[in-house]
Amino acid sequence: MGARLAYLKVIDRELFYNRGGRIVPGLENEVVLRGEPGIAAAFLIMRGWTDDHGTFTEQFRIESPGGETIFEGLPREIHLASKTHLEKLEDELAELEFTYAADNYSVVLTLDDNEVARGDFVVRSTGDGEEGT
Repeated sequence: MGARLAYLKVIDRELFYNRGGRIVPGLENEVVLRGEPGIAAAFLIMRGWTDDHGTFTEQFRIESPGGETIFEGLPREIHLASKTHLEKLEDELAELEFTYAADNYSVVLTLDDNEVARGDFVVRSTGDGEEGT
C-alpha cells in the first residue's frame, strides 16, 4: 500500500498567480530563467497525495535532463487521515541556478525513500536578464 500522487505542478510563481492562482488541467509546468545560464525566478512545486491512510516521509529532488541532481528538498512527514483525504504540499524555490533552458527537467518524488513519481517541466529563458511572463 502507498499514497498516490493526485497532481504535480512546477510553475513560475508570477505565472501561476497571473493565471488565477489555481491548479487546473492544462496548467503548464514552466520555470523562467533570467538569461541563460541563469537564475530562476521564484517558482512553486505543488503536489497532492491521496489514496491511502497513514504517515509517510516525502522528499523531492530536481534533476537536469542529463539526470544530475541540481536541488534536493528536505524530507517531511505527511499524514493521510483517510483514503479520501488530499494532502497538499507546496514549496517555493528562488535563486536556483540552471545551466541551460530545456524541455525535460524533472521533479522526482519519493515516499519512504522509494521513488514513486516523476514529472517533467520546461525551463525557458527570457534571454534578456529580466523576469518574463
